[in-house]
Amino acid sequence: MSLRRRIATLSSVAALALSAVAFTPGTAMASPSNCSYQYGSSWVSGLCTSGTGKHFVVVRAQHYTGLILITGLCVPIGQTSTATVNWPIVYVGSSAC
Repeated sequence: MSLRRRIATLSSVAALALSAVAFTPGTAMASPSNCSYQYGSSWVSGLCTSGTGKHFVVVRAQHYTGLILITGLCVPIGQTSTATVNWPIVYVGSSAC
C-alpha cells in the first residue's frame, strides 16, 4: 500500500471516529430532585438542590377565564427559579427544562 493511500485511510478512520464521538447523544432527560417552594400573594420561587440538568417553577393560577399556567425561568440545579403571579395560586411545582 502506498504512503498516500495509507494517509487517506488513516484520515478516513480518524474522521469516522471523531464523528462518532461528536454525534453521541447526551443525557436524555434532566431529573431535578429535592425541590422546595415558597410563595406569597404575588410571587412563587422554587429551588431544586440535587439531581441533573435544569429546572423551572410551575404555577397553576385561577384566572377569571379559568386555570392558567405560569412558569419561571429555566435555571441550573442549585439556583432559584421565580415567577410573578397576579391571580390566586392553585398549585406550585417544578419541571425539568
